[in-house]
Amino acid sequence: MLPGWSSSPAAMRGDLKTAITRQARTTKTQAMSKERFIERQGDVRESAARLTQAVAQPESELIRDATIQRFEFTFEVIWKTLKLYLERQGHECGGPRATLKKAFAENLIATPDDADAWLQMLEDRNLTSHAYDEELATGTYVHLLGGMAQKIQTLQWD
Repeated sequence: MLPGWSSSPAAMRGDLKTAITRQARTTKTQAMSKERFIERQGDVRESAARLTQAVAQPESELIRDATIQRFEFTFEVIWKTLKLYLERQGHECGGPRATLKKAFAENLIATPDDADAWLQMLEDRNLTSHAYDEELATGTYVHLLGGMAQKIQTLQWD
């Protein structure tokens, strides 16, 4: 007998009932997650398109700030969608850094250079989300203009 298991019929029925309940919850969660994942993919495409539009605008303080705000939102949608995707594949991810590392390990982020770019995006998002600094905002905006916004299009999920 396994430790923690009782041999009484009532206890065994209870264990079976618990296992069936867990299985039903898991199946329901997976179905909901698939629907959520499809919805989130649409959110990623839409937010990435809006970020691309912002990057294409002539530079001004207002455009810079709006572009950074769109970047922050887009990054959040992407890492949470990656996490959802990876969890559906049976992986545990944790926060954004762990999720990005797992996405690279699973070839959702194709190259080490892309992985470095995604970690730079995380760093920029962390800095811009928690404090406003003119120099920092300009640096993030330069990164976005320099190709960071296009890097978002390189994810390779189903």
